Amino acid sequence: MPFRKLKRNYYIIVMVCIFVAFMGGLIYTLQSDMLHLDTPVDFNKGWNMETDEDQNTVVFNRQITEEMLGKVVYFYVYDSFVDAKAGEEDIYHYGQTTRYLKSPGTLWHMITVPADTLGEEISIRIQFAYANKYTTDFDMRLGSSGAVVLSLLKNEAPDLAVNLIMLVLGIILCLIFLLQHINKMQNVSSLFLGLLSIFFVFWTNNNLFFTQLIFPYGAGQYFAYYFFLFSLPLLLICYLETITEGLKFNYLFWSHVSLGWVITGLQLAGIAEFTETLGIFLICSGVEMVLVITRLLMNRKSQSNKRLARAFVVMIAFILINGVMYLFNSTKGVSVTVAKVGISFYLLVSIYDSFTNIITDLAEAKQTKVLRKIAFTDSLTDVGNRYAFNFEINGIDLNELSLFSLDINNLKYYNDTFGHACGDTLICEAVRILGQVFEHLYRTGGDEFIAIAINKNEEELSAMKIKLDGLMKEYNQNEPDVLVEIACGYSSTQEGDISYEDILRRADGEMYKDKVALKKVSKIKSVR
Repeated sequence: MPFRKLKRNYYIIVMVCIFVAFMGGLIYTLQSDMLHLDTPVDFNKGWNMETDEDQNTVVFNRQITEEMLGKVVYFYVYDSFVDAKAGEEDIYHYGQTTRYLKSPGTLWHMITVPADTLGEEISIRIQFAYANKYTTDFDMRLGSSGAVVLSLLKNEAPDLAVNLIMLVLGIILCLIFLLQHINKMQNVSSLFLGLLSIFFVFWTNNNLFFTQLIFPYGAGQYFAYYFFLFSLPLLLICYLETITEGLKFNYLFWSHVSLGWVITGLQLAGIAEFTETLGIFLICSGVEMVLVITRLLMNRKSQSNKRLARAFVVMIAFILINGVMYLFNSTKGVSVTVAKVGISFYLLVSIYDSFTNIITDLAEAKQTKVLRKIAFTDSLTDVGNRYAFNFEINGIDLNELSLFSLDINNLKYYNDTFGHACGDTLICEAVRILGQVFEHLYRTGGDEFIAIAINKNEEELSAMKIKLDGLMKEYNQNEPDVLVEIACGYSSTQEGDISYEDILRRADGEMYKDKVALKKVSKIKSVR
């Protein structure tokens, strides 16, 4: 694998690890409350409100009561900096700070009241970034964190339904990759597309509900938003490379990584604000995607899968509809849902295509396995043939190799006297005995066999020869229809050997000596 490709894979692995950590934090935060769901209640009464219209500021104060402990106070506000304290402890911060990310956002703010602050005062300070957004009309509500999330999600049922579909489809694609990996199918496109789908779902919901439960401060929320946004083009580039032939976007991958590091540096140094860097990031990412799509259109022959190509066009059409709808309605809702419907369609086509490929690959693998068995297996004895021996011997270190040369005596006698069926019986009985001694056995001729032994010393090789002689003697004592006499010789690597043929030549010499010795004591020698 090229070094640069390896480094790219490391980036993807790190991104996935960060995502897993994010999910772990979310589950840890929600686990206690998710089992004790309540119904969020109106929480507008009981607050002391202080207003300063000149500073575009509203401050809410009240004493923390038992019903508030561990619960979430939440409200929606436009373009505002929000801070909260419980007593002297800062418990929430979103927006302006002297070092990190100065720009506010428009979103639900979810402020968790610490469980150990009973009787202290909670203070929520809201400063509007723009005078025309200033208002004193707020809808405060209170509930457990799990109940709050579910309540907010209910308000976006259409988008939530599509998100759940995309999330499930993304998980299915990742599982398809695992199935392919288990079956040794070298295809990572389903993994990249699955991660792309999952990350996209969390990015579109990222600034609404979830990250505030993990990150009570604005910087953490901003960087979580950036992380998912930053990851999407990288995953898209990796995915497109896997479904096209010959097209590589390595320079775009690394330019995007560099852009992310530069923008992060500008934010951490306080040189640029979140909205400024976000605008730059979106523009540059848009240019990158235009370059990618242009190259895809200019190299249509590189798109080997026509079904996916057509589904990709449909998805782009839905995204363009999304853009047109934004021109007439800048709110999130329906237009994003329409885009996600197009993406979901592409995911479904990809899953269908992946399953089709898996079925085809498994069928081909099964056929290949059958053909390999036919080509490499002796049809009579079901052990390896000469082709199998020549193939496997090349993968063994010569210094670890020992060879047995084996020859069945009297095969011609049985063939000529009783017919080839009797000769076949002799061969099969001989192989049954040999199989009890040798793990790697090959029939290389009519009555000729070779056995491979790996990392065996002289004592172990001699013991195998003795075991073979013992099994033959035991078999022949029962007066079978055919007597089994197998001549055996063996040899290991010696200094000066340059190939397995040198070892086999010595083994053959020892086998012929054994063959002569067997003939002298053969019970059927007088018949000859």
